[in-house]
Amino acid sequence: MRSTESHGWSLRTRLAWQLVLAIGLLLGGLFLVLDVLVDRAMYRQLDQFLAARTGALVRQLGAGAHSLDEVLPAWDIAGHTDFFAIYDARGRLQAASMNSGDRPLRAPTGVQGDILLPDGHAGRYRVETLASGDLAGSRLVVATERESWDRTERRMHAVLLAGTLAAVIAAVLLCLLLVRQAFVHMAREARRLSHDGPPEPGSLATTPRELHPFVEAAHAALRTSWGLAERERRLSRSVAHELRTPVAEIAAVTELARRDGDPAALRRALATVGDANARMQRGIEALLALARFESGQEPPQADPLDLAALLRALVASGGEELDPARLALQVPEEAWGVCDAGMLERIAANLLRNAMEYGDPGTPVEVALSADGAGWWLRVRNRASGLAEADVARFGERHWRGNRATDVRHAGLGLALVLAMAAALGLVLDFRLRDGVLEAALGPIPAL
Repeated sequence: MRSTESHGWSLRTRLAWQLVLAIGLLLGGLFLVLDVLVDRAMYRQLDQFLAARTGALVRQLGAGAHSLDEVLPAWDIAGHTDFFAIYDARGRLQAASMNSGDRPLRAPTGVQGDILLPDGHAGRYRVETLASGDLAGSRLVVATERESWDRTERRMHAVLLAGTLAAVIAAVLLCLLLVRQAFVHMAREARRLSHDGPPEPGSLATTPRELHPFVEAAHAALRTSWGLAERERRLSRSVAHELRTPVAEIAAVTELARRDGDPAALRRALATVGDANARMQRGIEALLALARFESGQEPPQADPLDLAALLRALVASGGEELDPARLALQVPEEAWGVCDAGMLERIAANLLRNAMEYGDPGTPVEVALSADGAGWWLRVRNRASGLAEADVARFGERHWRGNRATDVRHAGLGLALVLAMAAALGLVLDFRLRDGVLEAALGPIPAL
């Protein structure tokens, strides 16, 4: 089995290459800019030097007291450093420095620039026109070698290049060190996260601002994981709560039919088992759908349904749990709305069953449907003289059974499940206790 480590990629390597590329481009651009500026500054100095020498020679040649033979020997320098030449207006050579030999400076077309010296070295020239004296109108060409300036420039290039490379290496190493420290800090923060329960964000005062999104994302991921685990636990408890009653009913009816041996009793038992199985199936499907809705995997199904017909069918098939004699239905002939039929049926069944079981014995339970501008509202009212405002505030708290705490038949999950279903459907479920009468209002269910 091959290790998967060879197929991964290193963040440090990728970051190193990106830093080398980014910092290299930045400092490389800076190197080019400095190179251009240094070149311009050096050759500006060279041109100023040539202008000064040319100007001095022009002034001497323009003075009437000096002839060409008197001035040029003083400027003739052995070697290849400086060269001079004078051309008349027609371009004919009038004089040249002695070190030019038989190859005098050529007459350039521009005022200044680069030129090849008589000795074959690279040079820089400047041209001035003589305005007075015996040589008035002639052009004076003064040139000097530039190779020493070029060597100085190359040395400066080498220094700049070495400095640029050293800066790139230092910057990359420093960035990698800082990134490593940042990841070490993130790992330390991750080890501090709680593994015993849903974590709280905590204080980020000791964490750099740049790392806040990573730390908060880690906290959010852990909170999501704990929320998923808690939903699974709630689903398991809710399934057990929903299945307990129909399973017990099936077992009781089956045992009774087996004892009697009457075909009619067997048929009634089978019908009862079928009803209980249908309710059990609807409950399981609703619970599984609720789990998907809470996790955001899929939305509830928007089914068109007649709310009044749903309530009548629910009361008619309620058996011992829903006594039709105690139910006062106040519903119109038809009340069409849009909602998930299975989940809405489970909510209504739980509300009616709780009203029957926890309300004052023998008192009626009112079930009403009314409409307003937002949609349909289902209201269930029953007298509950044993309830207090503090009890109503705890409705929906899982495993809370109020004054039935010793009743082992109830797990205290019915209202919690109802509230969760209503939230998944986007409906409001409100409980109010007024003068000993408890009212549960569910809605608004969109009207069709």
